Amino acid sequence: MKNKITLLLLFIVTSVSAQLEKFEGFWYSSDTSYNVLITHNDYNNLLTIDSFSFENNSLVKESIKHITDNELTTISMSEDNWSLLIKYTVINDTIMKAALTGSVTTTLTYKKLFN
Repeated sequence: MKNKITLLLLFIVTSVSAQLEKFEGFWYSSDTSYNVLITHNDYNNLLTIDSFSFENNSLVKESIKHITDNELTTISMSEDNWSLLIKYTVINDTIMKAALTGSVTTTLTYKKLFN
């Protein structure tokens, strides 16, 4: 019985880790000057999301609100008082959509540059 429970827990942890790794990478969009870097820490199984612009020389930290298989919802507050709820949806290995609501309402398409 202990072996079955251990195997089940191992499967769950591996499955969650694989889901998070879908988001991992450097994402860019031709619709905005902001790029998104999503990193996954295997040690503590956490994602970090940073939106930044070389053009505006700014960095926006995002706080994760909710994660599902293909969706990641974040809240961001920028230095210039922009407030956004962002819903990232992974379409495939190289395309991700971001639906922004708050200070602006729009949908952006991001392409993955590399993992």
